[in-house]
Amino acid sequence: KQWYQRRVAITAGKINKSKDLAEFVEKACPRFKLALQQNEIMDVFADDYNELVDVDGVFGNKADNNLKEYQSFTDLEFSKNKTISCIDWHPSIKGIVAVTYTEKLKYDDRVDMSSRILMTPSLILIWGFSDPIHPQLVLEAPEDIYCFKFNPTDPNIVAAGCINGQVVMWDISQYESRLRNHKNSGARANKTRSDMFDVEYQRSPVVHYAAVSSIDSSHKMAVMSMMWLPDTIEVARMGVPVENKTQASCQLITVGVDGNVMFWDIRLQKSTTTGLGGLGGGRKEKESTGDKSSIPATFSHLDLQWKPINVVPLTKLTGPGLHPGVTLSISQQLQNIKGRMQNLVLGNPPLIHRTNSSTTRQRPVEVEGVNTKFFAGTEDGYLIYTDWKAEKDPESGKLVSSKPAYCISSHAGPVHCLLRSPFYNHIIMSVGGWSLSIWKEGESEILQTSRSPVKFTAASWSLTRPGVFFIGREDGNIDVWDLMDRSHEPSMSQNISSSAITALEPYKVSSKQILLGVGDNFGTLHILEVPWSLRQPSPNELHSMAAYFDRECSRIDYYKDRDANRSQGGGDTGPTIPGVLETDEEEEERLKKSFNNYLNLEKDFLVKLGLKGQDDPVDLLH
Repeated sequence: KQWYQRRVAITAGKINKSKDLAEFVEKACPRFKLALQQNEIMDVFADDYNELVDVDGVFGNKADNNLKEYQSFTDLEFSKNKTISCIDWHPSIKGIVAVTYTEKLKYDDRVDMSSRILMTPSLILIWGFSDPIHPQLVLEAPEDIYCFKFNPTDPNIVAAGCINGQVVMWDISQYESRLRNHKNSGARANKTRSDMFDVEYQRSPVVHYAAVSSIDSSHKMAVMSMMWLPDTIEVARMGVPVENKTQASCQLITVGVDGNVMFWDIRLQKSTTTGLGGLGGGRKEKESTGDKSSIPATFSHLDLQWKPINVVPLTKLTGPGLHPGVTLSISQQLQNIKGRMQNLVLGNPPLIHRTNSSTTRQRPVEVEGVNTKFFAGTEDGYLIYTDWKAEKDPESGKLVSSKPAYCISSHAGPVHCLLRSPFYNHIIMSVGGWSLSIWKEGESEILQTSRSPVKFTAASWSLTRPGVFFIGREDGNIDVWDLMDRSHEPSMSQNISSSAITALEPYKVSSKQILLGVGDNFGTLHILEVPWSLRQPSPNELHSMAAYFDRECSRIDYYKDRDANRSQGGGDTGPTIPGVLETDEEEEERLKKSFNNYLNLEKDFLVKLGLKGQDDPVDLLH
């Protein structure tokens, strides 16, 4: 026991009333109060040696925190000496992921080796988890592809952007059953072990592209990023948002290094004419490995005649010219489309037949309250906030492209990623150069990391935790950031490849399994499984992160107001430097005043702790 009951003798009463005890208590009381104050301020039982250990508070032990490799895909024929430029998961079939491979060449090397590149097919490989050696499908393109996307409401439609500025589309509806049955018996499961070395067995179907845009009307340089518009709206001429009565995504947006953002419609346009007249040559054909006779006629009305319905230039605020675009982000989020995908499974007509029907060509109804502003990241590190809707020129009265609301130099290098949070539509993360930034739409930058020793090359938000995101680096590492744990550095860093990480794309299999697709510069696709600690949010994480972003915005607003007041000569102007030297008496008086202010602050602090009364005197210097 730390204490035991003590019986006080009769003589102890005289001691308690003695003068010596009273003097002792009076002398010891200040030291006793000081000890109580120290106990209240700091934890005297804390073990300093344990505090020196780097404890992963949120993550638990390190064995449960690592990203575990679930599967990897590589093809010795198609991915040799190539890099992965884009990854996309099939929206409705689990276990299907597509990647595109591009040449690892600089511009001068590409010019010198143009003859070899012309003879090398540019491909998108669609992999299935059931066969990590042979791709399920091979999509053939006219040029190297930097970006592609499955249509979210009709996954049988795939659109991609090429290095020469053209936009390409495929229709893989005739191979849908093959993709859905990739886990079942199918053709390959019935093969014997000896048949697996047969050439015909190993050959994957090659799908030739169904349509390509007119090269005269396409981007003049590489298409770096693209996205499908939500299935709730569509964009008419001059960028006016109208109601989408088909409830299907039939328009897409592309951004190119030529500085233009283009809107494309995959439906039959009134101005479309038959035949190839007016093209003037144009398209360059590579050596095809697919059977062109089997190409579906779904997009025959677009092939070689496809033109954008709207073009938005990324103009500079000062001086002539355009900003070379790399990536973009719009505010409208895709709706829950699981029900519509179920209709496709039940045998409803595909998107293109529904959108080309006469019922969709009614007079469009303009939708009010749609945010038509969007962010664009550029090759020179700028972040642009502009509007795709045309505005009226006050001088001429004509509709012209809107000028950017602001243009900020945010990164020392190309902006590789511009991603909106899946939980907060107004929160955007930009990654480029050696840093990352988090922005709030309509506000300024609310978080910027310090300069990293290694370049950032890819990024992705977590699909289940609002405060977690992943950053791919040039040295092959992935940084895991958890803003609930710390905001000045990553909570964990893990090596995935010996080459640069080029693409990150998450996929939610179920509430108990999250996968992360990782592409590297060697052409290998790594499928990583996210551990429980990185996929399971804390009970109040959603509200805590919202409060964190609001606090950061309030802090920035405070500093802006303070700087504005200082520039106007009012408010808190900070310490002033005396114009003349002080005398010894003036300096002593100033120091006394400063020390008395400190004593008053100390009293206020002790009063709040309950260790002093409000009426207790303070021994000030006089």
